[in-house]
Amino acid sequence: MGGKGVIASLAAAILTALAVASPTAANTASLETGRNLVGTIETRTFHSAALDRTMPYRIYLPPGYANTSRRYSTLYLLHGMGGTDRQWQDMGLATTADRLISSGKIAPLIIVMPEGENAYWVDHATDGQRWGRYTALDVVSDVDASFRSIARQKSRAIGGLSMGAHGAIQLALNYPGEFAAVGAHSLVLRRYGSAPAYFGNATDFAKRDPVQLVKARGPGGCSFALWIDIGENDPWTTEAKQFDGELTDLGIAHQWHLWNGDHSGAYWSAHLEEYLRFYDESLSSRIPRSSIF
Repeated sequence: MGGKGVIASLAAAILTALAVASPTAANTASLETGRNLVGTIETRTFHSAALDRTMPYRIYLPPGYANTSRRYSTLYLLHGMGGTDRQWQDMGLATTADRLISSGKIAPLIIVMPEGENAYWVDHATDGQRWGRYTALDVVSDVDASFRSIARQKSRAIGGLSMGAHGAIQLALNYPGEFAAVGAHSLVLRRYGSAPAYFGNATDFAKRDPVQLVKARGPGGCSFALWIDIGENDPWTTEAKQFDGELTDLGIAHQWHLWNGDHSGAYWSAHLEEYLRFYDESLSSRIPRSSIF
């Protein structure tokens, strides 16, 4: 072989070696999957027109958010009575989301945790405080304007625990077109007379009560994916079981889960993975698991 032939052969060998050692962008993304990827949680404040005050919320931005221009599906998680916008974070939500995203079990998503005080996430009938509008419209609008969320119903879910479970169902029914999936974890369903005074009279209460709302809306008004779970030893289990039966009788599709446990942080923490998998499966805008960055 002549000198030129040797040089050509060496060049081809070097190029082949470089191709093996330097994976393509697709291969690089594939290698990233399975790493211990970590998202970030930020605290943001904004002015709510519905409440006419400055309100905070926490927002989880998935791994790789800062390194891409991609837009993400969004999950809104509501806290319970006595909780704050820290409640889901304190139970380990971010760690669970990081693990599921890193392993490719769920797509990267934005998770928003608003502050709802003890206002039950409803528009009050007595004092003019519009906590429902604040949550379903003001918070959502601020997130869509400030972060790379996919601003459409098909890519937006809402869930909550205890008081927040009531709030999630009520908001999806009273603000149709906003959410494609609803999760009610340890659902609290108060009867008229045991609800806070700001639920108003019987007519007002009916407009804020998930049980009466689903009867009024029917299957056509409950087109979102619906999940309900509760512990066997939860004091609100009887009411939740009755609601499950009423949904079935009305022909409203939903998932029902009765698990071991009570009404506590330990119960909710134990099921964070199931919750996130439900929201992931329900949201239509799926991001390829092998393309995190």
